[in-house]
Amino acid sequence: MKKINCKFIKGANWALAGLITLLGFSSCEKNDNEGVSMVCGSVWPYAEFVVSGKVTDSDDRGLQDIGVIVSKADHHQRATSSFMPDRNVVTYEIRDTLRTSANGDFEYQYYRMPGNDSLNIYIKFEDLSENARFETDSAKITFFDSDLKGGEGWYKGKAEKKIDIKLKNKGE
Repeated sequence: MKKINCKFIKGANWALAGLITLLGFSSCEKNDNEGVSMVCGSVWPYAEFVVSGKVTDSDDRGLQDIGVIVSKADHHQRATSSFMPDRNVVTYEIRDTLRTSANGDFEYQYYRMPGNDSLNIYIKFEDLSENARFETDSAKITFFDSDLKGGEGWYKGKAEKKIDIKLKNKGE
């Protein structure tokens, strides 16, 4: 009897997992200019946050292959008369790295549920070459919910920020 119950439970789990998978794929939304949503199958609102810019040296020359290291994102919740959050920040560890192009340009896209107030993305700019010539720098980029544009339905919109970073030569 115990063996039959165990097999029944395992079978039911597989059937439910398959059903949930099918239902999740049917909730994908086609975005005309972007293709299928990055958070396909989600059941909560999402938004796109884009940080782009240029990394240059002290002579304004674009720096190629500088590491753009995104470490984390903090979502801040604003207190209202009907909602008092237990914590005012939810942190997502990201640990994502990209490199600047030949002329120093970069672009990072972050897809996540928008906060109730603001979002901070922390980025470090580091010379990852074997003989590093430039000092490391960092930036905190803040997005507010009011920055989101073009949202509809579950997609709450897109917010973009452009930053320019000037790295100092080591020993300057």
